[in-house]
Amino acid sequence: MELNILKEVSIKEIPSGSGITQLNGNYYAIGDDSPFLFTLNDDFKIINQIQLIETANTNKRISKPEKPDFETLELINDDEIIIFGSGSKSPERDLFLRVLLKDSMVVERYHLTEFYKNLKRLPLMQDSELNIEATAFHKNQIFLFNRKKNLIFQFDYNKLLQYLKGEIEFPIPQVYSFNLPKINNIESGFSGATILKSTSKIIFTASVENTNNAYDDGEILGSFIGMIDLSNNTISNSFDFCEIPQGKSKLKIESVAIEKENSTGNTSLILIADDDQGSSIFVKCSLIW
Repeated sequence: MELNILKEVSIKEIPSGSGITQLNGNYYAIGDDSPFLFTLNDDFKIINQIQLIETANTNKRISKPEKPDFETLELINDDEIIIFGSGSKSPERDLFLRVLLKDSMVVERYHLTEFYKNLKRLPLMQDSELNIEATAFHKNQIFLFNRKKNLIFQFDYNKLLQYLKGEIEFPIPQVYSFNLPKINNIESGFSGATILKSTSKIIFTASVENTNNAYDDGEILGSFIGMIDLSNNTISNSFDFCEIPQGKSKLKIESVAIEKENSTGNTSLILIADDDQGSSIFVKCSLIW
């Protein structure tokens, strides 16, 4: 597996980039301390933004103690975008948004405090912090990626929505655990994910920070990209990966989107990175495997 960086674009107007997806030639992006969902054209120019939550600082970054920590963004069936708060601080980060892509975007909001409490009670979450960093969607299954202990929770998406609407009890997920590659003996943690539909594979990103908890930032040491087979909607227990080359600086890759599936074993990707200085970096690249 090899990743080649083709282009980097820094955008100050999008703070702390954390999630990205692509639809019909446009990109949709979020920042973990921004109240907006941004739409960009294929030249990475902002062409629209909608406010996701009410905040007193609509033109600035939301302060760390108050931010919703939107870390995940994924496209569902080409007609909705979903966004999860990380859950690393309650209740500020216990939020789930559905952005319905109708003639005008409609935002549905759900509080996740009870949902996240149920996740924390799962056996594999013992002695771990909750920090949901990525989502992927495939054949009505939604996969939530927890950075600590590198866990993946698998839910039926319809049942998850029924639960959040108060219609059914908490649906017990399938849970998968991974050991990810290290830098300087520090294990990387899931940071982004999406689906390569043509081959039923999860493409994920994982980054390494020199920090010992889910709340504080640390020195950026580097990032990886990897692939997990998803045949029959069952997650493989093995994966392929490579380290993401460093561009102008060490990149803290936060998420990944498919730009184009060129051919078998060759895909164009867009990565989004947080420079921890208040800006976002968009990275156009090619993945060969």
